[in-house]
Amino acid sequence: MKKLFLMVVVTLLTMSYASAQWKTYYVVEQVGQENPYMSYFKIDWNNKFFFLDSDSEDETKCPMKNFKESGNKKTFDVYYTPSVGGGKHCSVVFETDADGKMTLTQILSGGKQTYIISDKKPLKSAAGDSKGDSKGFLKGGVDKVKGIFKKKN
Repeated sequence: MKKLFLMVVVTLLTMSYASAQWKTYYVVEQVGQENPYMSYFKIDWNNKFFFLDSDSEDETKCPMKNFKESGNKKTFDVYYTPSVGGGKHCSVVFETDADGKMTLTQILSGGKQTYIISDKKPLKSAAGDSKGDSKGFLKGGVDKVKGIFKKKN
């Protein structure tokens, strides 16, 4: 009986996890900008949700409406949740070319922003990162100080 109960619980947890299948797309470049405004986008293609980067649960999971797919192009409108007004946030055009390169264009009331995106997570410190690897720098400095005070044999 315990095994059956445990198996049912594991199955239910697996099903609930599988129902929330969102995909993260990392911004490689924002077209026309030196530094991208966004770092990633999350989309739940199965349940039609677009995730906004927000501290509030109510603002995060926005429904996608007017979803259309034509070949390698998907278009849809993103709406705020009813708890924060329910109005339209933006329109999105998601395209994949023959080489697997993906672009996401947000059409907002003030204009449009195009991002070159990837489904692969970028390395922690990429070349050309203006911030550099601060943890590596600090660790190197601490190691040097430790070396000074280390007992020499």
